[in-house]
Amino acid sequence: MLNKIFYSGDSSRIIFFVLVISLLPLNINGQQFKIDSIRLKSNLLFLADDSMKGRAPGTQEDSISAAFIANQLRDYGFVPLIGNSILIPFTFTIHREVVFGSTFRTLGRDLKVGVDFRIHPISPNVQVEGEIMVMDFGDLKRLSANPSAIESSPMKKVFDGKLLLVKVPYDSIQFYTTPVSLLGFKALLFYSSEASSISDKSRSSGVSIPVIWISDSLAEVFLNEKNLFCEIAGKINVVRARSYNIAAVKPGIDNRYIMAGAHYDHLGNGGEGSGSMLRSGEGIHNGADDNASGVVSVLESGRVLSELFNKKWSGNKGNYGVAIAAFGAEERGLIGSKVLADTLLALNKLPSLMLNLDMVGRMKENKLQTGGAGTFKGADSLIRKVNENFNFQLTVTNDGFGPSDHSSFYNKGVPVLYFTTGVHKEYHTPDDDAKLINFKGLTMVTEYLTSIISEIIESRFEPEYIKSMAPASDTRRSFKVTLGLIPDFTYEKGDGFRVGSVTDGRPAQIAGMKEGDIIINMNSKKINNIYDYMTALGELKQGSKTQVVIKRDLQEIILQIEL
Repeated sequence: MLNKIFYSGDSSRIIFFVLVISLLPLNINGQQFKIDSIRLKSNLLFLADDSMKGRAPGTQEDSISAAFIANQLRDYGFVPLIGNSILIPFTFTIHREVVFGSTFRTLGRDLKVGVDFRIHPISPNVQVEGEIMVMDFGDLKRLSANPSAIESSPMKKVFDGKLLLVKVPYDSIQFYTTPVSLLGFKALLFYSSEASSISDKSRSSGVSIPVIWISDSLAEVFLNEKNLFCEIAGKINVVRARSYNIAAVKPGIDNRYIMAGAHYDHLGNGGEGSGSMLRSGEGIHNGADDNASGVVSVLESGRVLSELFNKKWSGNKGNYGVAIAAFGAEERGLIGSKVLADTLLALNKLPSLMLNLDMVGRMKENKLQTGGAGTFKGADSLIRKVNENFNFQLTVTNDGFGPSDHSSFYNKGVPVLYFTTGVHKEYHTPDDDAKLINFKGLTMVTEYLTSIISEIIESRFEPEYIKSMAPASDTRRSFKVTLGLIPDFTYEKGDGFRVGSVTDGRPAQIAGMKEGDIIINMNSKKINNIYDYMTALGELKQGSKTQVVIKRDLQEIILQIEL
Protein backbone atom coordinates (compact mmCIF):
# COMPACT_ATOMS: atom_id res chain seq x y z
CA MET A 1 0.00 0.00 0.00
CA LEU A 2 2.96 2.31 0.63
CA ASN A 3 4.06 2.10 -3.01
CA LYS A 4 0.51 2.62 -4.18
CA ILE A 5 0.22 5.84 -2.18
CA PHE A 6 3.60 7.12 -3.36
CA TYR A 7 2.95 6.59 -7.04
CA SER A 8 -0.79 7.31 -7.23
CA GLY A 9 -2.16 10.37 -9.01
CA ASP A 10 0.22 12.77 -10.75
CA SER A 11 3.23 11.07 -9.23
CA SER A 12 5.77 12.29 -11.77
CA ARG A 13 5.53 15.86 -10.51
CA ILE A 14 5.69 14.75 -6.87
CA ILE A 15 8.77 12.61 -7.48
CA PHE A 16 10.48 15.37 -9.45
CA PHE A 17 9.78 17.87 -6.65
CA VAL A 18 11.11 15.54 -3.96
CA LEU A 19 14.22 14.72 -5.99
CA VAL A 20 14.99 18.40 -6.48
CA ILE A 21 14.59 19.16 -2.79
CA SER A 22 16.65 16.14 -1.77
CA LEU A 23 19.57 17.34 -3.85
CA LEU A 24 19.76 20.71 -2.11
CA PRO A 25 22.92 20.67 0.05
CA LEU A 26 22.92 21.79 3.66
CA ASN A 27 26.02 23.78 4.60
CA ILE A 28 26.89 23.17 8.25
CA ASN A 29 29.87 25.15 9.45
CA GLY A 30 31.54 25.09 6.07
CA GLN A 31 30.87 21.44 5.30
CA GLN A 32 28.05 20.32 3.02
CA PHE A 33 25.51 17.64 3.85
CA LYS A 34 22.07 17.08 2.45
CA ILE A 35 18.72 16.25 3.94
CA ASP A 36 17.21 13.27 2.15
CA SER A 37 13.66 14.43 1.41
CA ILE A 38 12.78 11.15 -0.28
CA ARG A 39 13.59 9.34 2.96
CA LEU A 40 11.60 11.92 4.95
CA LYS A 41 8.55 11.35 2.81
CA SER A 42 8.74 7.56 2.63
CA ASN A 43 9.17 7.33 6.41
CA LEU A 44 6.18 9.58 6.99
CA LEU A 45 4.03 7.68 4.51
CA PHE A 46 4.82 4.48 6.40
CA LEU A 47 3.98 5.86 9.84
CA ALA A 48 0.84 7.69 8.68
CA ASP A 49 -0.54 4.91 6.48
CA ASP A 50 -4.03 3.53 7.19
CA SER A 51 -2.44 0.14 7.86
CA MET A 52 -0.87 1.62 11.02
CA LYS A 53 -4.39 2.28 12.37
CA GLY A 54 -3.47 5.53 14.05
CA ARG A 55 -0.56 4.19 16.15
CA ALA A 56 -2.56 4.07 19.38
CA PRO A 57 -0.39 3.33 22.44
CA GLY A 58 -0.35 -0.31 23.48
CA THR A 59 -1.46 -1.67 20.11
CA GLN A 60 0.38 -3.91 17.66
CA GLU A 61 0.79 -0.93 15.33
CA ASP A 62 2.37 1.04 18.18
CA SER A 63 4.98 -1.72 18.55
CA ILE A 64 5.57 -1.86 14.78
CA SER A 65 6.17 1.91 14.74
CA ALA A 66 8.65 1.67 17.61
CA ALA A 67 10.58 -1.17 15.94
CA PHE A 68 10.65 0.75 12.64
CA ILE A 69 12.22 3.79 14.34
CA ALA A 70 14.71 1.72 16.36
CA ASN A 71 15.88 -0.20 13.28
CA GLN A 72 16.63 3.01 11.42
CA LEU A 73 18.69 4.38 14.29
CA ARG A 74 20.72 1.16 14.42
CA ASP A 75 21.35 1.48 10.69
CA TYR A 76 22.65 5.03 11.25
CA GLY A 77 25.21 3.81 13.78
CA PHE A 78 23.44 4.77 17.00
CA VAL A 79 23.76 2.63 20.13
CA PRO A 80 21.47 2.28 23.19
CA LEU A 81 21.39 5.36 25.40
CA ILE A 82 20.71 3.19 28.45
CA GLY A 83 20.88 -0.55 28.96
CA ASN A 84 21.37 -2.99 26.11
CA SER A 85 18.51 -2.02 23.82
CA ILE A 86 17.40 1.02 21.87
CA LEU A 87 13.81 -0.09 22.56
CA ILE A 88 12.85 0.62 26.18
CA PRO A 89 9.50 -0.90 27.23
CA PHE A 90 7.19 0.61 29.82
CA THR A 91 3.66 -0.14 30.95
CA PHE A 92 0.79 2.29 31.32
CA THR A 93 -2.91 2.24 32.07
CA ILE A 94 -5.17 1.73 29.06
CA HIS A 95 -8.28 2.30 31.11
CA ARG A 96 -9.83 1.84 34.52
CA GLU A 97 -13.16 0.10 34.98
CA VAL A 98 -15.55 -0.36 37.89
CA VAL A 99 -16.13 -4.04 38.69
CA PHE A 100 -19.74 -5.20 39.05
CA GLY A 101 -21.03 -5.25 42.63
CA SER A 102 -20.53 -1.75 44.07
CA THR A 103 -22.51 -1.05 47.25
CA PHE A 104 -23.66 2.09 49.07
CA ARG A 105 -25.56 1.76 52.33
CA THR A 106 -27.11 4.64 54.29
CA LEU A 107 -30.32 5.50 56.12
CA GLY A 108 -30.81 1.80 56.76
CA ARG A 109 -31.08 0.83 53.09
CA ASP A 110 -28.94 -0.20 50.13
CA LEU A 111 -28.86 2.30 47.27
CA LYS A 112 -29.15 1.29 43.61
CA VAL A 113 -26.04 1.36 41.41
CA GLY A 114 -26.54 3.53 38.34
CA VAL A 115 -29.71 5.08 39.74
CA ASP A 116 -28.75 6.49 43.12
CA PHE A 117 -24.98 6.36 42.87
CA ARG A 118 -22.06 5.33 40.73
CA ILE A 119 -18.40 4.96 41.64
CA HIS A 120 -16.17 6.94 39.30
CA PRO A 121 -13.54 4.70 37.62
CA ILE A 122 -10.77 7.17 38.49
CA SER A 123 -11.19 6.03 42.11
CA PRO A 124 -8.93 3.57 43.90
CA ASN A 125 -10.59 0.46 45.33
CA VAL A 126 -13.34 1.73 47.60
CA GLN A 127 -13.91 0.62 51.19
CA VAL A 128 -14.95 3.68 53.18
CA GLU A 129 -17.39 4.57 55.89
CA GLY A 130 -18.00 7.76 57.75
CA GLU A 131 -20.10 10.83 58.30
CA ILE A 132 -21.07 12.97 55.33
CA MET A 133 -20.18 16.66 55.50
CA VAL A 134 -21.56 19.22 53.05
CA MET A 135 -19.45 22.04 51.59
CA ASP A 136 -20.33 24.80 49.17
CA PHE A 137 -18.43 24.60 45.87
CA GLY A 138 -17.30 28.20 46.28
CA ASP A 139 -15.64 27.35 49.58
CA LEU A 140 -13.91 24.35 48.01
CA LYS A 141 -12.61 26.53 45.17
CA ARG A 142 -11.30 29.08 47.65
CA LEU A 143 -9.46 26.44 49.64
CA SER A 144 -8.11 24.79 46.49
CA ALA A 145 -6.74 28.09 45.19
CA ASN A 146 -4.21 28.16 48.03
CA PRO A 147 -2.96 24.59 48.53
CA SER A 148 -0.12 25.70 50.81
CA ALA A 149 -2.67 26.94 53.34
CA ILE A 150 -4.49 23.62 53.52
CA GLU A 151 -1.92 21.86 55.68
CA SER A 152 -2.10 24.59 58.31
CA SER A 153 -5.87 25.02 58.15
CA PRO A 154 -7.53 24.72 61.58
CA MET A 155 -10.51 23.17 59.80
CA LYS A 156 -8.55 19.99 59.08
CA LYS A 157 -9.57 18.59 62.46
CA VAL A 158 -13.22 19.17 61.56
CA PHE A 159 -12.86 17.54 58.15
CA ASP A 160 -10.65 14.63 59.16
CA GLY A 161 -12.18 11.23 58.41
CA LYS A 162 -15.40 12.58 56.92
CA LEU A 163 -16.85 12.13 53.43
CA LEU A 164 -17.27 15.40 51.54
CA LEU A 165 -20.50 16.10 49.65
CA VAL A 166 -20.32 18.98 47.18
CA LYS A 167 -21.91 20.05 43.92
CA VAL A 168 -18.99 20.14 41.49
CA PRO A 169 -19.01 20.54 37.69
CA TYR A 170 -18.37 17.07 36.32
CA ASP A 171 -15.38 18.13 34.22
CA SER A 172 -13.65 19.62 37.25
CA ILE A 173 -13.77 16.56 39.51
CA GLN A 174 -10.17 15.41 39.04
CA PHE A 175 -8.80 18.83 39.88
CA TYR A 176 -10.36 18.90 43.33
CA THR A 177 -9.50 15.41 44.57
CA THR A 178 -6.03 16.40 45.80
CA PRO A 179 -7.14 19.39 47.91
CA VAL A 180 -10.08 17.36 49.24
CA SER A 181 -7.64 14.66 50.33
CA LEU A 182 -5.24 17.22 51.85
CA LEU A 183 -8.11 18.63 53.90
CA GLY A 184 -8.51 15.22 55.52
CA PHE A 185 -11.62 13.91 53.79
CA LYS A 186 -11.71 10.17 53.03
CA ALA A 187 -13.89 10.42 49.91
CA LEU A 188 -15.46 12.93 47.55
CA LEU A 189 -19.20 12.57 46.89
CA PHE A 190 -20.50 14.88 44.18
CA TYR A 191 -23.74 15.53 42.38
CA SER A 192 -24.10 17.00 38.92
CA SER A 193 -26.77 16.43 36.30
CA GLU A 194 -24.01 16.31 33.67
CA ALA A 195 -22.63 13.15 35.29
CA SER A 196 -25.81 11.07 35.30
CA SER A 197 -24.51 9.03 32.36
CA ILE A 198 -20.99 8.57 33.73
CA SER A 199 -19.30 5.50 32.25
CA ASP A 200 -17.90 2.59 34.24
CA LYS A 201 -14.71 2.97 32.18
CA SER A 202 -12.25 5.84 31.98
CA ARG A 203 -8.95 6.49 30.23
CA SER A 204 -8.11 9.14 32.81
CA SER A 205 -5.45 8.68 35.47
CA GLY A 206 -6.44 7.43 38.88
CA VAL A 207 -6.75 9.70 41.92
CA SER A 208 -5.90 9.18 45.58
CA ILE A 209 -9.38 9.09 47.13
CA PRO A 210 -12.72 7.49 46.17
CA VAL A 211 -14.95 9.64 43.97
CA ILE A 212 -18.66 8.79 43.97
CA TRP A 213 -21.45 10.38 41.97
CA ILE A 214 -24.88 10.56 43.61
CA SER A 215 -28.17 11.55 41.99
CA ASP A 216 -29.69 15.00 42.49
CA SER A 217 -32.66 13.48 44.32
CA LEU A 218 -30.38 11.61 46.72
CA ALA A 219 -28.29 14.74 47.23
CA GLU A 220 -31.44 16.61 48.23
CA VAL A 221 -32.11 13.98 50.90
CA PHE A 222 -28.52 14.16 52.15
CA LEU A 223 -28.59 17.96 52.33
CA ASN A 224 -31.54 17.82 54.71
CA GLU A 225 -30.08 15.17 57.01
CA LYS A 226 -27.69 15.74 59.89
CA ASN A 227 -25.03 13.35 61.18
CA LEU A 228 -25.62 11.12 58.17
CA PHE A 229 -23.44 7.99 58.15
CA CYS A 230 -22.77 5.80 55.10
CA GLU A 231 -20.74 2.79 53.95
CA ILE A 232 -19.45 2.51 50.38
CA ALA A 233 -17.56 -0.35 48.72
CA GLY A 234 -16.41 -1.15 45.21
CA LYS A 235 -13.50 -2.51 43.19
CA ILE A 236 -11.62 -0.97 40.29
CA ASN A 237 -9.91 -3.04 37.61
CA VAL A 238 -6.88 -1.33 36.09
CA VAL A 239 -6.20 -2.53 32.52
CA ARG A 240 -2.57 -1.99 31.51
CA ALA A 241 -0.60 -2.31 28.28
CA ARG A 242 2.96 -1.99 27.03
CA SER A 243 4.47 0.70 24.87
CA TYR A 244 8.04 1.75 24.14
CA ASN A 245 10.42 4.64 24.26
CA ILE A 246 13.22 4.62 21.72
CA ALA A 247 16.47 6.19 22.91
CA ALA A 248 19.76 5.91 21.03
CA VAL A 249 22.98 7.88 21.14
CA LYS A 250 25.99 8.70 19.03
CA PRO A 251 28.43 9.15 21.93
CA GLY A 252 30.79 12.07 22.25
CA ILE A 253 34.13 11.97 24.05
CA ASP A 254 32.53 12.40 27.48
CA ASN A 255 29.04 11.58 28.78
CA ARG A 256 27.39 14.85 27.78
CA TYR A 257 24.88 14.79 24.96
CA ILE A 258 22.13 16.74 23.26
CA MET A 259 18.77 15.02 22.71
CA ALA A 260 16.38 15.58 19.80
CA GLY A 261 13.03 13.89 20.35
CA ALA A 262 9.46 13.50 19.15
CA HIS A 263 6.49 11.36 20.13
CA TYR A 264 5.43 8.70 17.65
CA ASP A 265 2.01 7.63 19.00
CA HIS A 266 -1.37 9.01 17.99
CA LEU A 267 -5.09 8.45 18.66
CA GLY A 268 -5.83 5.16 16.90
CA ASN A 269 -9.47 5.13 15.81
CA GLY A 270 -10.41 7.99 18.10
CA GLY A 271 -13.56 7.54 20.14
CA GLU A 272 -14.58 8.71 23.59
CA GLY A 273 -11.71 9.74 25.81
CA SER A 274 -9.11 9.50 23.04
CA GLY A 275 -8.64 13.23 22.60
CA SER A 276 -10.22 13.21 19.15
CA MET A 277 -11.96 16.36 17.97
CA LEU A 278 -14.44 14.11 16.13
CA ARG A 279 -17.68 14.52 18.05
CA SER A 280 -19.26 11.19 17.15
CA GLY A 281 -18.21 7.86 15.71
CA GLU A 282 -14.70 6.72 14.97
CA GLY A 283 -12.20 6.75 12.12
CA ILE A 284 -8.50 6.11 11.66
CA HIS A 285 -6.54 9.10 12.94
CA ASN A 286 -3.31 8.82 10.94
CA GLY A 287 -1.53 11.67 12.69
CA ALA A 288 0.63 12.63 9.72
CA ASP A 289 1.47 15.99 11.25
CA ASP A 290 0.87 14.88 14.84
CA ASN A 291 3.45 13.56 15.07
CA ALA A 292 4.81 11.46 12.22
CA SER A 293 6.29 14.73 10.95
CA GLY A 294 8.33 15.25 14.12
CA VAL A 295 9.54 11.64 14.18
CA VAL A 296 10.81 11.57 10.61
CA SER A 297 12.50 14.93 11.11
CA VAL A 298 14.52 13.84 14.16
CA LEU A 299 15.36 10.55 12.42
CA GLU A 300 16.74 12.31 9.37
CA SER A 301 18.57 14.83 11.52
CA GLY A 302 20.08 11.89 13.39
CA ARG A 303 21.28 10.34 10.14
CA VAL A 304 23.01 13.56 9.06
CA LEU A 305 24.53 14.16 12.49
CA SER A 306 25.83 10.59 12.55
CA GLU A 307 27.67 11.30 9.28
CA LEU A 308 29.12 14.44 10.83
CA PHE A 309 30.41 12.43 13.77
CA ASN A 310 31.99 9.87 11.50
CA LYS A 311 33.66 12.41 9.21
CA LYS A 312 34.32 15.42 11.39
CA TRP A 313 33.67 15.21 15.11
CA SER A 314 34.65 11.75 16.32
CA GLY A 315 38.06 12.78 17.71
CA ASN A 316 37.15 16.18 19.12
CA LYS A 317 37.73 16.08 22.86
CA GLY A 318 34.88 17.50 24.93
CA ASN A 319 32.28 17.33 22.18
CA TYR A 320 28.69 16.51 22.98
CA GLY A 321 27.16 13.27 21.86
CA VAL A 322 23.80 13.30 20.10
CA ALA A 323 20.80 11.24 21.20
CA ILE A 324 17.64 10.64 19.21
CA ALA A 325 14.50 9.75 21.17
CA ALA A 326 10.97 8.78 20.17
CA PHE A 327 8.39 8.74 22.93
CA GLY A 328 5.40 6.45 23.37
CA ALA A 329 2.01 7.31 24.90
CA GLU A 330 2.43 11.08 24.62
CA GLU A 331 -1.24 11.44 23.72
CA ARG A 332 -2.14 9.75 27.00
CA GLY A 333 -0.44 12.46 29.03
CA LEU A 334 3.30 12.58 28.18
CA ILE A 335 3.67 9.15 29.76
CA GLY A 336 6.65 7.89 27.74
CA SER A 337 8.74 11.04 28.04
CA LYS A 338 8.04 11.25 31.78
CA VAL A 339 9.20 7.65 32.21
CA LEU A 340 12.39 8.27 30.22
CA ALA A 341 13.17 11.55 31.99
CA ASP A 342 12.67 9.90 35.39
CA THR A 343 14.94 7.01 34.40
CA LEU A 344 17.69 9.29 33.09
CA LEU A 345 17.51 11.40 36.24
CA ALA A 346 17.90 8.30 38.42
CA LEU A 347 20.94 7.27 36.35
CA ASN A 348 22.42 10.79 36.47
CA LYS A 349 22.28 10.75 32.68
CA LEU A 350 19.98 13.61 31.69
CA PRO A 351 20.82 15.48 28.45
CA SER A 352 22.49 18.88 28.46
CA LEU A 353 19.71 20.12 26.16
CA MET A 354 16.49 18.58 24.86
CA LEU A 355 14.98 19.68 21.53
CA ASN A 356 11.39 18.58 20.89
CA LEU A 357 9.54 18.51 17.57
CA ASP A 358 5.75 18.23 17.66
CA MET A 359 3.68 18.94 14.55
CA VAL A 360 6.24 20.41 12.16
CA GLY A 361 4.70 19.35 8.86
CA ARG A 362 2.22 22.10 8.03
CA MET A 363 4.42 25.14 7.45
CA LYS A 364 2.69 28.19 5.97
CA GLU A 365 4.28 31.45 4.88
CA ASN A 366 7.65 30.26 6.16
CA LYS A 367 6.42 30.55 9.78
CA LEU A 368 7.96 28.50 12.58
CA GLN A 369 7.10 28.63 16.27
CA THR A 370 9.97 28.07 18.70
CA GLY A 371 9.52 27.70 22.44
CA GLY A 372 11.93 27.39 25.34
CA ALA A 373 13.95 30.55 24.71
CA GLY A 374 13.69 31.37 28.39
CA THR A 375 14.95 28.00 29.64
CA PHE A 376 18.67 28.64 29.22
CA LYS A 377 21.01 31.57 28.80
CA GLY A 378 21.79 32.49 25.22
CA ALA A 379 18.87 30.51 23.77
CA ASP A 380 17.28 33.42 21.93
CA SER A 381 20.58 34.45 20.36
CA LEU A 382 21.28 30.86 19.30
CA ILE A 383 17.86 30.45 17.68
CA ARG A 384 18.12 33.70 15.76
CA LYS A 385 21.75 33.27 14.73
CA VAL A 386 21.06 29.92 13.07
CA ASN A 387 17.89 31.36 11.49
CA GLU A 388 20.01 33.83 9.51
CA ASN A 389 20.57 30.98 7.04
CA PHE A 390 16.85 30.15 6.82
CA ASN A 391 14.89 33.39 7.25
CA PHE A 392 11.96 31.73 8.97
CA GLN A 393 9.32 34.07 10.33
CA LEU A 394 9.99 32.99 13.90
CA THR A 395 7.57 33.27 16.79
CA VAL A 396 9.81 32.81 19.82
CA THR A 397 8.40 32.16 23.30
CA ASN A 398 10.14 31.59 26.61
CA ASP A 399 8.04 28.87 28.25
CA GLY A 400 9.61 25.47 28.90
CA PHE A 401 6.34 23.90 29.97
CA GLY A 402 3.40 22.99 27.76
CA PRO A 403 1.46 20.01 26.43
CA SER A 404 4.35 18.16 24.79
CA ASP A 405 7.36 16.05 25.74
CA HIS A 406 9.88 18.83 26.35
CA SER A 407 7.92 19.65 29.51
CA SER A 408 8.90 16.28 31.02
CA PHE A 409 12.58 17.20 30.71
CA TYR A 410 12.29 20.83 31.74
CA ASN A 411 10.65 19.64 34.95
CA LYS A 412 13.86 17.69 35.64
CA GLY A 413 16.13 20.71 35.22
CA VAL A 414 17.00 20.25 31.54
CA PRO A 415 17.09 23.26 29.17
CA VAL A 416 14.69 22.73 26.26
CA LEU A 417 13.71 24.02 22.85
CA TYR A 418 10.38 23.24 21.19
CA PHE A 419 9.51 23.52 17.50
CA THR A 420 6.12 23.43 15.78
CA THR A 421 4.52 24.82 12.64
CA GLY A 422 1.30 25.28 14.60
CA VAL A 423 -2.20 23.92 14.95
CA HIS A 424 -4.76 23.54 12.18
CA LYS A 425 -8.36 22.42 11.76
CA GLU A 426 -7.29 18.82 11.01
CA TYR A 427 -5.66 18.54 14.46
CA HIS A 428 -6.81 15.35 16.23
CA THR A 429 -9.18 14.41 13.42
CA PRO A 430 -9.08 11.63 10.79
CA ASP A 431 -8.16 14.30 8.24
CA ASP A 432 -4.58 14.76 9.50
CA ASP A 433 -3.20 12.88 6.49
CA ALA A 434 0.07 12.79 4.56
CA LYS A 435 -1.45 14.54 1.55
CA LEU A 436 -1.57 17.78 3.57
CA ILE A 437 2.09 17.72 4.65
CA ASN A 438 4.33 20.49 3.34
CA PHE A 439 7.41 18.38 2.62
CA LYS A 440 9.50 21.35 1.54
CA GLY A 441 8.77 23.02 4.86
CA LEU A 442 9.45 19.79 6.74
CA THR A 443 12.83 19.53 5.01
CA MET A 444 13.67 23.07 6.06
CA VAL A 445 12.69 22.39 9.69
CA THR A 446 14.95 19.32 9.65
CA GLU A 447 17.82 21.42 8.30
CA TYR A 448 17.19 24.02 11.00
CA LEU A 449 17.17 21.42 13.79
CA THR A 450 20.39 19.88 12.49
CA SER A 451 22.05 23.28 12.18
CA ILE A 452 21.20 24.25 15.76
CA ILE A 453 22.67 21.03 17.14
CA SER A 454 25.73 21.42 14.92
CA GLU A 455 26.22 25.02 16.05
CA ILE A 456 26.12 23.95 19.70
CA ILE A 457 28.67 21.19 19.14
CA GLU A 458 31.01 23.30 16.99
CA SER A 459 30.96 26.29 19.35
CA ARG A 460 31.13 24.20 22.56
CA PHE A 461 28.05 26.12 23.71
CA GLU A 462 27.02 25.42 27.33
CA PRO A 463 23.23 25.66 27.86
CA GLU A 464 22.81 27.06 31.38
CA TYR A 465 19.40 26.11 32.83
CA ILE A 466 17.01 28.87 33.89
CA LYS A 467 14.25 27.82 36.27
CA SER A 468 10.71 29.18 36.06
CA MET A 469 7.52 28.41 37.93
CA ALA A 470 5.23 25.74 36.51
CA PRO A 471 1.74 26.90 35.46
CA ALA A 472 -1.01 26.18 37.96
CA SER A 473 -3.22 24.25 35.56
CA ASP A 474 -2.82 21.28 33.29
CA THR A 475 -3.13 22.17 29.59
CA ARG A 476 -4.36 18.67 28.87
CA ARG A 477 -7.50 19.04 30.93
CA SER A 478 -10.50 17.30 29.40
CA PHE A 479 -13.94 18.90 29.17
CA LYS A 480 -17.43 17.66 28.37
CA VAL A 481 -18.22 21.13 27.01
CA THR A 482 -15.89 22.53 24.35
CA LEU A 483 -16.15 25.47 22.02
CA GLY A 484 -14.39 23.73 19.14
CA LEU A 485 -11.18 25.72 19.08
CA ILE A 486 -7.49 24.97 19.45
CA PRO A 487 -5.21 27.22 21.53
CA ASP A 488 -2.26 29.13 20.20
CA PHE A 489 0.26 27.97 22.81
CA THR A 490 2.83 30.52 21.64
CA TYR A 491 0.80 33.53 22.80
CA GLU A 492 2.30 34.87 26.05
CA LYS A 493 1.29 38.53 26.27
CA GLY A 494 -0.95 37.98 29.29
CA ASP A 495 -3.83 40.01 27.85
CA GLY A 496 -5.98 37.11 26.70
CA PHE A 497 -6.17 33.68 25.13
CA ARG A 498 -5.41 33.60 21.39
CA VAL A 499 -7.25 31.14 19.18
CA GLY A 500 -4.99 28.99 17.01
CA SER A 501 -7.67 27.28 14.95
CA VAL A 502 -11.48 27.02 14.87
CA THR A 503 -13.31 23.80 13.99
CA ASP A 504 -16.09 24.12 11.42
CA GLY A 505 -19.59 23.45 12.69
CA ARG A 506 -18.71 23.79 16.37
CA PRO A 507 -20.04 26.45 18.79
CA ALA A 508 -17.17 28.94 18.41
CA GLN A 509 -17.25 28.88 14.60
CA ILE A 510 -21.05 29.10 14.50
CA ALA A 511 -20.90 32.17 16.75
CA GLY A 512 -18.40 33.84 14.42
CA MET A 513 -15.07 33.25 16.13
CA LYS A 514 -12.00 33.20 13.86
CA GLU A 515 -8.39 32.08 13.98
CA GLY A 516 -6.29 34.77 15.65
CA ASP A 517 -9.11 36.14 17.82
CA ILE A 518 -8.04 36.89 21.39
CA ILE A 519 -10.56 35.90 24.08
CA ILE A 520 -10.43 38.48 26.88
CA ASN A 521 -13.62 37.64 28.78
CA MET A 522 -15.80 34.56 29.00
CA ASN A 523 -18.82 33.88 31.17
CA SER A 524 -18.22 37.26 32.91
CA LYS A 525 -14.69 36.25 33.89
CA LYS A 526 -11.55 38.06 32.76
CA ILE A 527 -9.30 35.87 30.61
CA ASN A 528 -5.58 36.62 30.75
CA ASN A 529 -4.21 33.31 29.46
CA ILE A 530 -5.03 29.73 28.55
CA TYR A 531 -5.33 28.72 32.20
CA ASP A 532 -8.01 31.34 32.90
CA TYR A 533 -9.82 30.11 29.79
CA MET A 534 -9.72 26.51 30.97
CA THR A 535 -11.05 27.45 34.40
CA ALA A 536 -13.96 29.35 32.86
CA LEU A 537 -14.64 26.56 30.39
CA GLY A 538 -14.84 24.01 33.20
CA GLU A 539 -17.75 25.92 34.74
CA LEU A 540 -19.92 25.81 31.61
CA LYS A 541 -22.65 23.25 31.01
CA GLN A 542 -23.96 21.48 27.93
CA GLY A 543 -26.95 23.31 26.45
CA SER A 544 -26.20 26.62 28.14
CA LYS A 545 -25.33 29.95 26.55
CA THR A 546 -22.33 32.09 27.37
CA GLN A 547 -21.06 35.49 26.36
CA VAL A 548 -17.50 35.69 25.07
CA VAL A 549 -15.65 38.95 24.47
CA ILE A 550 -12.91 38.79 21.87
CA LYS A 551 -10.36 41.26 20.55
CA ARG A 552 -9.96 41.32 16.78
CA ASP A 553 -7.92 43.94 14.94
CA LEU A 554 -7.92 46.20 18.03
CA GLN A 555 -11.73 46.02 18.27
CA GLU A 556 -13.67 44.29 21.04
CA ILE A 557 -16.49 42.08 19.79
CA ILE A 558 -19.14 40.30 21.88
CA LEU A 559 -20.10 36.80 20.75
CA GLN A 560 -23.05 34.80 22.08
CA ILE A 561 -22.10 31.13 22.08
CA GLU A 562 -24.61 28.31 22.51
CA LEU A 563 -23.08 25.09 23.82
